[in-house]
Amino acid sequence: MYVHALEEMSQHSLLSQINEAEGFYLGQMSETDLAQLRAWVKEQFLHTIQCVAPEHVALYKDAGLANYHRVYQSTHFDHGSVWRKSARVLGPLAVAQVQQLQFYQTLTQHLGEFLVSDEEGFGWPGIYWRLVRPGASDIGPVHADKWFWDLGHGTMPGEPDEYYMPGEPDEYYRLKIWMSLYSQPGKSGLRVVPSSQKSDEWRYHGEERGGMTKPVLDEKEEDLDLVGLPLGAGGFVVFHDKLLHGGMPNLGDDSRVSLEFTMLVKNHK
Repeated sequence: MYVHALEEMSQHSLLSQINEAEGFYLGQMSETDLAQLRAWVKEQFLHTIQCVAPEHVALYKDAGLANYHRVYQSTHFDHGSVWRKSARVLGPLAVAQVQQLQFYQTLTQHLGEFLVSDEEGFGWPGIYWRLVRPGASDIGPVHADKWFWDLGHGTMPGEPDEYYMPGEPDEYYRLKIWMSLYSQPGKSGLRVVPSSQKSDEWRYHGEERGGMTKPVLDEKEEDLDLVGLPLGAGGFVVFHDKLLHGGMPNLGDDSRVSLEFTMLVKNHK
């Protein structure tokens, strides 16, 4: 799998790669962008630690996010309840700063001005991060993002009660971006089923989990042609809303940290 230079691609070739080929595009952000994203995530991370385990905040600060699991072994809070999604959504000031980074501006040049979904209903674009410990069950099952929307999690511009500008519901389409802040290629990251966005035959059902209806794949994961993406720190993937994907079990030595958001791209057809 080739990691492209986004600056060298046209909008047609980018969308062709996502819509008509394997369903995703691999890229690499600058070291400056990576350092900024890491800093903003760590700031929010430490604020939460300060609230739930203030006696350990200095340990977490010194150890760094990649060593989270090592410090966690000596603390006494529940990982799952503390790191629910709502606690991992960046605040509006950080989001505004992310939108000024080079990778974001380059995406805008290729896709046009796009919106970022607010699936939690906070009132600002939803950019959020994930933390996956080695050997822990911190990853979700394989799914397509479209299924969450079909089950009612999130609204498109033009739909009722949406804070975005008015418009027809089919005026936008969805793309997802997933970025590695800390990961070990081949041992942790994201898995996909290449070209799976071309099929509407994948079976799933919805189940109530954590206060919301989540999609559950009815196919056996071992029967899928899952491929681990070769993304180290600073690597990112833009992928189709219907592409089957899921977190890779963390087989590495470090905690994996990633950042993601859903882009609502103007349909110019």
